[in-house]
Amino acid sequence: ILPHGKIVQTLTAKARESKLANAFHTESTTLCQSCHHNSPASLTPPRCVSCHAVDPQKATSGVPALKAAYHLQCMTCHARMNQKPAETDCNGCHKPRVK
Repeated sequence: ILPHGKIVQTLTAKARESKLANAFHTESTTLCQSCHHNSPASLTPPRCVSCHAVDPQKATSGVPALKAAYHLQCMTCHARMNQKPAETDCNGCHKPRVK
């Protein structure tokens, strides 16, 4: 499950610490748009599944399935912004299952 609240809180805190981010992120929906990139700016954007199919076999050409979209979005952001966990640290996000 995507920890939406934790992600939003982290992005908001990081933006608050940056003078540059404060200059450009003047709208409350700006941070939302970084993930909800193909929907109109809103504090209540559509859920990811409204565009990304849960079943990879039903994915639309050019639109990744839900799991792929999450991975692409999260990993790309972590790589670009040098965030922890590193984009290659699978166990940083996905805790190993206890058998």
